[in-house]
Amino acid sequence: MGHAFTFSMFDVLVRFLEANGVRVKYVQNITDVDDPLFERARRDGIDWRELAGRETQVHIRDMTVLGWRPPDVMPRVSDEIQSILAAVSKLNALGYAYRTDALYFDASKYRAFGRLSHLTRTSMLRKLRHEGLLGKVGPDAKHDPLDFALWRGSRPDEPAWPSKFGDGRPGWHIECTAMSIHYLGPQIDIHGGGRDLQFSHHESERAQSESLTGKKPFARAWMHTGLVRYEGHKMSKSRGNLVKVSQALQMAPAAAVRLYLVSHRYGRDWSYEWKGLTRASRFIERMRKFLADDARFAPDGPKPAPGRALMAEFNAALADDLDTPRAVRALRAALRERDAAAVRAMQDVLLGSAALS
Repeated sequence: MGHAFTFSMFDVLVRFLEANGVRVKYVQNITDVDDPLFERARRDGIDWRELAGRETQVHIRDMTVLGWRPPDVMPRVSDEIQSILAAVSKLNALGYAYRTDALYFDASKYRAFGRLSHLTRTSMLRKLRHEGLLGKVGPDAKHDPLDFALWRGSRPDEPAWPSKFGDGRPGWHIECTAMSIHYLGPQIDIHGGGRDLQFSHHESERAQSESLTGKKPFARAWMHTGLVRYEGHKMSKSRGNLVKVSQALQMAPAAAVRLYLVSHRYGRDWSYEWKGLTRASRFIERMRKFLADDARFAPDGPKPAPGRALMAEFNAALADDLDTPRAVRALRAALRERDAAAVRAMQDVLLGSAALS
């Protein structure tokens, strides 16, 4: 449900922009070359490709049920190695990298490192240490704890590709830089992801992207979604306190699950509660009955336009840093005022095709 929250929020954003005449190219990458994936494949005794394919299909299935507008492009890291290697080679040629036991990005060459996440060097080091990502530092390793791998060697059970830096695989951060530039160009309007990615992933991605292209800013706006908690802790596989989309769908229709998700501010942490899903289900039931009655008894001929005041409030809410709770309140007001046209217009943006399921 944590992932569903993130992707539902960005689906609302895309639908809102497109409903207002903005042409959107939406790219969502699939990270199928990554340490956590390999660790889990190793633990479960399955091939990493099989695990990546299975998880991707679950994600697509869940988000389809929850009404998303599919991304225009969904590149997989394993299919983008040549563009990643081109980015790695250029950073090296520009003097932003050095080679020891791996090819590293020299974070000291990017003076704004840390500004995206508003962290001091001490805070960044503390965070890396807390997450177990500090790594080895020395003459045969990285020169500074903040440096990060662009290209590294692979273990025997991990994929490896040939390169002038040795057979191996890309670092996590450069994968996203290369795919973003490949499909969206050197600068993008909006970059999104979970708040836990702000540092070190997005910080590193920004540094290497602007160093690579010379274009600033890499992203004109960054949107980081909050973390979803359950039973007092962030949902995580390691803790085992996940609520899966499939579990929620056993208790409520897809439209209610989606409504419950988008009833929270995208940038804030929140706690999943089953009673919240129950309340969303009751509202969806009332809304569907109202729309069914309206369709059954509405006179033939042109349909009335949505109320201007209601739609103005709805649009103002989403234009204000995607304030979806306020937009949901506008939807509730439209239902109270029995404005079927406004209800339909609002649910199309907030619920997507989940409104029909």
